[in-house]
Formats: sequence, structure tokens, C-alpha cells
Amino acid sequence: MDGVDALLAAYDEQVRGHVPERAPVGAVIEGDGTVFRTHYGTHGTVHHSPLTGGTGPMEVTGLIRRQQAAFAARFEPVEWRAYGHDPVPMDEPLRAAGFTAVGPERTLLIADLDDVTGAVAPAKGLRVRRLSFGYHRAGEMSRLVEAGGPYARGLADVREDHGNSLNWGLNVQLLEAETRLVGVGWAEVVGPTEFVAVCGMTGPHAEFLPHWVQWARNSHGLHLGMGPAPDRRYLTAEAPDGPVKDALLAAGFRAVSTVRTYCWTPQGPQPASTRPVSMLLDDREHDALCDDFEARFAFKPSYTYYPGIEEPPDSVTWHVGDITDTCRIHRLMRNLPDDHRVKRLQAVVERGLRARLRPDEPLFSVSWWHQGYRFDPARVGGPGQPTWPGAACWGDEYYKLLTRDLRMGTFWHPWEESLCVFGADLLAEVEDDLTAVLGTVMRRGGRNTGNVWTYESTRGPTPAQGHRSA
Repeated sequence: MDGVDALLAAYDEQVRGHVPERAPVGAVIEGDGTVFRTHYGTHGTVHHSPLTGGTGPMEVTGLIRRQQAAFAARFEPVEWRAYGHDPVPMDEPLRAAGFTAVGPERTLLIADLDDVTGAVAPAKGLRVRRLSFGYHRAGEMSRLVEAGGPYARGLADVREDHGNSLNWGLNVQLLEAETRLVGVGWAEVVGPTEFVAVCGMTGPHAEFLPHWVQWARNSHGLHLGMGPAPDRRYLTAEAPDGPVKDALLAAGFRAVSTVRTYCWTPQGPQPASTRPVSMLLDDREHDALCDDFEARFAFKPSYTYYPGIEEPPDSVTWHVGDITDTCRIHRLMRNLPDDHRVKRLQAVVERGLRARLRPDEPLFSVSWWHQGYRFDPARVGGPGQPTWPGAACWGDEYYKLLTRDLRMGTFWHPWEESLCVFGADLLAEVEDDLTAVLGTVMRRGGRNTGNVWTYESTRGPTPAQGHRSA
């Protein structure tokens, strides 16, 4: 097996045969034999290893029709990638099934990390740096990315896919002049494989490659799954004929095959414009919501100050300590089932929020230390849907489920181990059921009911001292 064949065999086995350990944010993965589908709610993709040479035309046709039926049931357009080296070519069967080629044919490029040429210094007056949160030229970056392409994967989609693992799974490099942004490139880890994929560059910016090689060699820093961290050995990319392809070939990449994207759109209603769940990255609405919550509820994070907010008149607070203690044990002992009361609590909160939200109104899942999520409660938590993001009670985090106007929601205090539910409409739906699950109410409208004593959590760094909640 020569060098090109070895590279292609590794790619087919690892990249094309790789089923993600977890679905992208807001998406669902479903399997069909050697094929897996990713449903994003806005569109979908089909991935599979090369079909064997013994696969007959009827089997190929049946395989395609099954995928079309699955996406038609969700009214999702679907993308399917056909590779030029496959023993069973997919181009003609896809066209016969109604798929249309989108964009130019791209060359599949792979490089061993050891074969990527040495450091390419940026031209005088330019510098390369990695994208960080709060980048002051984010708008300029988005416009530059949108004006370029075609890309193997768009930057916005890749960022949204990775969610809380964004810093580990994605590396965005920027080429800057003093007063403007010159170029952008982005690469992502391909799960627990030996590959890092260069998903896109706005131009032939070989200056980014040394940074990606160094990043790829930090295998433990890029480990996102279970088991031992893999050693990254390869960079892969896709590019049509032109300057980007030429720059990658000159830098040590080898052309190993071709790939073309085919799309098919089912008849019926238009798909949703947003995923069921979206992570709020550098999002002004998220920042404004957090600021509004802190201002309206006088949020005071503290190990010892209880309650952590000024609870409004239309609120009820329960002590949840015994349930969260059980949850903590279960997190340490993965082989034990979840406490049934935790599931009941969460089910009550979800049902109440779904019942009282306005049509098409989003909900926000917000924690103190992490970026939050915007999601559609009607499109999560059910069969074939993404999981509900977050929970009413979430470990050692101040956690909130909120409407944007703050008229109702929940607030979890991890050190008091209490859950505050506010909003008259929401309370009308959940109060009786939560009391049945959790027991006696601790506070109403921020005032102690006079029959519940609480104790400071021992999970914080301060000594435990018993006190009456104020």
C-alpha cells in the first residue's frame, strides 16, 4: 500500500466510519446499518463508510429511499457526500433519486503532520492569532467568512456543533493587519480519531498550518471522548481547484480523492430556521438576559448568603438537598440508576414551562460559569428530539431556566440546595406537584414559612454552620 492509499484507508476507516459519541448541539443522530443520519431540525446530513463492491443497485436504491423517508418525515433538506474513489459510486444513484449536485467538485486532501512544511511567516505588517471570546472584530470576521467559500463546513455551523467543548474541539485562526482582518481559517477535531479537519479558509493562508499542526500534536488537550487520548497524526481538508488547493498541496498535503455534495429537499412545509437548541456564543441577548436577571433579582452569589436572590412575591422555594445528594452519588457511581424523584421534579418543571410559554416563545437555560442555551421546549425532550438542555437542579452551579422577559422561571441555589420557582402562571401549573415530590415549602414570596430549617451546604469551602433561612 503506497502513501496515498494508506492515507485514504485511514480516512475511510476513521473519519467516514466515525459515529460521534455525542450529537452536535441541538441535533439527533440516528443509525441505519452502516449509515448514520444527523438531524439538525433545520437540515440533515448522511454519512457512511464506502459501500462494499458486492452492494447491488437495488440495495443502493433502497438505502437512499430510506434516508429520504426519514428526512421527509421531519421536513428537513438533506446533504449527501459522494466520494470519487468508492467501490460503489453514489453520484448516479443520488441523481436518479432526485438529488442535485451543489457547488463544485472538491479535492480531498490529507497530510501527515510530519510532512507539513515548516513555519510560514506572515507577510510584513500581518500577524496570526487564535480567536478568543469577545473578539472585537466579530462582525468583520462573519462578513469575511460569508463572502468566501465554498467550505467543507461553514464556521457558524461548526461553532454551534461543539457547544461547551468549543475551546477544545475547534481552532479558529485569524490573519490581521493593524486596522483590518485579512483572513480566517478554522479546523476541528474529528472525535477520537487520528485526524484534525481543516474545515475552511477564506484564502490561501498557509500561515495557519503551523498553528494547527502544533494544536493537533497536543493530543491530550484535544481529547473529547472516553478512554485514552488519541495521538493526532493527520490533517485533512477539501478544496476546489484554485489558490487554496494549490497552497495546501505546496504545504505537504496530498490529493487522495474527490468529493461532491448532493442535496435533496422533501415536499412540505419549510424547515425551521433555527435548531431546537442553540448555544449562546458571544451573544448579546444572553449577556443582556444575565444583566437583567442580576438587576431585577439582586443576584448575590455566595457560599453563605441565603437566599441568593430577592425572591419575588409570586415565588415558592423548596429545599432539594436530599435529592441532590443522591444525584451527586450517582455521578460518582455511574452504574446506579437515577433517583426517580429527580426525574419527577424535572418532568414537572418541563411540563409547566411548556404549558405556560407563548407560542414559539424560546426558553433560556443559563448557568453562572458557562455560556447558556436558547431552545424551543416543544422541540426537545421527546422521542427523536434532542435532550432538554440543562436541568432545574444542576450540581454545584447557580442555574436558571428563564423566559426572556423574566416573567417566569426557576433558580437553583447549589449551596442552599434550594429551588425557587417564580411566576404566577408557572406556579399554577407546578406548585402542587413539586410539593408532592419535594415536601414542605421553605419560602413563599421570599418569606420563610416558619416551619423549615435549612443548613449551609458542606460542599463549599466554608465550614458548615446551621442557620435559619431569612
